[in-house]
Formats: sequence, structure tokens, C-alpha cells
Amino acid sequence: MAKDDIDAEGYHIEVLGSCTTNERAGSQFNQDVDAKYLWSYAQEEALIAVSEQGPDKCWRLITDPERRAKRIAARYADLYFRSAEKSKGQMQLYWPALAGFVVKDIVEAFRYTRANVLTGGWRNAMRTSTIPSIVSELWTDGSPYEHGLRVYTALAKGNLWLFMDIYPWLWYVLEYGLNKDGSLNDDRLNAHVGLRDAAQFQQQSQQAMKELPFSANWMGRLKQRIAADPVYAKANSFFQTTPTWSGMDGGYGQHEANAYQAHAYVKAHVKEYDSGYRLPPSPYWPAFNEAFYVMEEERRELSRVVADGAAAGRLQKIAQFKVTKEMETTYSTLISEFKSKVKSTKVSKQKDELRVVAKQEQLNVLQPLIYDDPKLVVTMDANHAISRLTPFSPKYAVYYSAAAHNDAPQRQTVFDAPTGAWDYVTGAKHSLPNPADRMGFVADIARDFDRLMDENRAYMEGELQKIRGWLNA
Repeated sequence: MAKDDIDAEGYHIEVLGSCTTNERAGSQFNQDVDAKYLWSYAQEEALIAVSEQGPDKCWRLITDPERRAKRIAARYADLYFRSAEKSKGQMQLYWPALAGFVVKDIVEAFRYTRANVLTGGWRNAMRTSTIPSIVSELWTDGSPYEHGLRVYTALAKGNLWLFMDIYPWLWYVLEYGLNKDGSLNDDRLNAHVGLRDAAQFQQQSQQAMKELPFSANWMGRLKQRIAADPVYAKANSFFQTTPTWSGMDGGYGQHEANAYQAHAYVKAHVKEYDSGYRLPPSPYWPAFNEAFYVMEEERRELSRVVADGAAAGRLQKIAQFKVTKEMETTYSTLISEFKSKVKSTKVSKQKDELRVVAKQEQLNVLQPLIYDDPKLVVTMDANHAISRLTPFSPKYAVYYSAAAHNDAPQRQTVFDAPTGAWDYVTGAKHSLPNPADRMGFVADIARDFDRLMDENRAYMEGELQKIRGWLNA
């Protein structure tokens, strides 16, 4: 990207560099500024949130999905606090507070997958050893590594692109819907809500979005990198020595020796061919006991993702960032909250905002983005069935704490939790990728979140402040 440019109207246009999209002092508070510049700047803010600035003053995307998730969780928590501060208590974005807890749980899901599944070996024998692997293959036609990488990849994709959609909508309210004195610019919000359009972003904003992970450009490069992967080719060559099928072990010892060499080679050299395309990123791979087998599954899963043209088309549609009825309703709800003089009405509007943004999040973005993938459905349903019956897979749950888990049942919401002994033994009743089942879970989450915010807001805000501390993670 060029580091600086000026359009025909004299506006600086820079997305990931030392300049901002709109550098004209105070112009963000000028009613006459074209909406496309403001929306471009809002999109830039989302990009900067998950990027780091180098010595050349240009911003580069953080390639570790786990670190990105920490920053995303912190940004959501920050929206919650800053909206109350800037509006002088007249309005407070409510959905971002819940989102902070949810994305914190995604951080833990990334950690669990890489540290408790992909590491393999005896320490995780009940998750990744021979017997569970056989059960996994028979039940789902996939290994534990395959399922772990599928979830990891889906979370990396869903979390990043949901943030690219949702965050600018809400940040726009904070930055351009509230004036410097804390008053509401509802005329601008009403006029601009329908004008967000990626095709109208300034050139460098558009280009930055086209280069993000899972975009068409990124996938094209990934396909080429998979085909030319020298680390995989060398590690795979260790198996070209044909096992001698004789002796007491029938040649198994030769195979194990080859595998040992392949695993060691991958651990030592995976960092040489990464550049942000490894999932998980290469710094984690030395901990993978069976690193070559993980690489084989990574190669299969990413090749499958690259070949999924339907999913690519769905992402392309989402990335247009056109207004939906849910976001129109969100803006009108926030305006009503600000204008209300009755505290109970403000609280009611906050709860309305949470539920309508949740529809945008779950149905308009995440459903087509990740949950419409049949393979992911199989993986998630298998994980849920196992977690419901055994302790060997984590439950789908939201934990209302800054810590990954808490032991207080009233501070967690568990998906499809057994209601009794018969419910337990008869297995799972719901599927998280199913939109109706998931929205039922969202309703349960909203109910529990509302209760905790009503009864113990000091605790909840204290935990959110801890999550907010990840702003520069």
C-alpha cells in the first residue's frame, strides 16, 4: 500500500500507515463530511485494532488469531466503557460488554486446541491417543487433529470477520454519533446508517480488506503456498524409505523412526515457511509432539477451505458491509436510549440493543461465514456429544469472568446442559451450528447476562476492565 495519498477533494487517504483516512482537523464533527470518508475511517479503526505499527509507521496485521482475539475482546469491552463516558451517561453500548466475555472464551478455545489437542502424546492420551483416534475416525471420519484444526480455523475466520463487520457499526456511533460535548448527532446517524458500503471505501481501505485472511486474494496465495510447501515436502520425504515388513514388529519400528525424523524436522523448520499462513502460527509448533501429522491435517483442512467456493462467495457478500434491518434497528434503539429520561427505559433499550445486535452477529454474519459448513457441523456436534458425556472435551459455554473458567454455576451459561439423569444418558438434544438452536442458546446467555448485570454490575464491570487490559496484547 502507498503510505500517503490525497484524493480529488483534498482528503488524505491512508489505511495502514502513519496517516489516518481523514486527517482534516475536526472534520469528523462536520455535518458536511461525506459519509464514505467516515465509514472508511471506521473500517480503518477496526484494522488498526488488530494490527501493530512497525518502525516504518505502517500497520501490519497480527497473524496470531489468539492475540487478535485478545485485542478484539478488549476493544468490545472498551466500547462499553467509553460509550458511557463520552455520552455522559446518556447511552451505553451493551452488546459489546457481553461480546467481551464471549471473545475471551474464544481466546481460551484457541489455547485449548493448540495446547491440549494438537500437542498429542501421552499427556493428552485420552484426547489424541490410538483408541480415541479410532473412535473419532469411525464416528466422524476424521482424526482429533483434523477436528481441532477445523475448529481453530473456523474461529480464526469467524472472529476476525465478525469484528470487521460489527465493530465499525458501533464505533461509528461513538465517534460520529456523539459530539465532543457528549450530545447526540442523531441526524448524522439516521442519514449515514444506510451508507456503509465497502465499494465506496477509499482505495487503500478497500485494498486492506481484500488482503485479510480468508479473503479471495489471501486464499489464492494460500493455495500456492500449500502446493509449494518445502517444509512439508522434506518432512514427507522421510517416509519414502519403504518399511521392511519383517521381524517381530513387522516394519513398524522403521515407520516410527521415519515419523520421529519427520516430526523433528517440522518442529525445527516450520517457522521458515509461515508468513502468517500457518494455523496455528509456527511459534506454537515446537510443542506439537506429532508435528508432521498435525501438518498433514493442517494441509488437508486448509486445502478444503481454499476449495470451498460457496464459502468464499458468502464471505464476499458479508464483506460488502451493507446495512441490514438489524443494524438500522440498532441505531434507532441507541437513539431512543439516549433521548430517554427514564432510567428503566434506558436499561430496557440496552437489552433490546443486545438482542438485535446478536441477530446481526449470529444470523447475518456467523451463520453464512462458518456455520453453513457441513464439515464443521459434524465436528461441532461430535465435540458437543463428547463434552456432554465426558470431561474429555470442553463444553460450549460462556463464562462471565476474565479468567478462562469459573466454578460458580450462576456465572456461566452452558449450551444444551443435561437437565437430569435421563437427559444425560440420552445424549445431545441440540446442535450449536443450527441457527434455531443457537439463537435459543443466545436467549439463555442474554437472560443470564442481564441478571448478572442487574444484580452484580460491579463484579461484571471489574471483570470487563481486566479484559479491557488486553488492548495492546
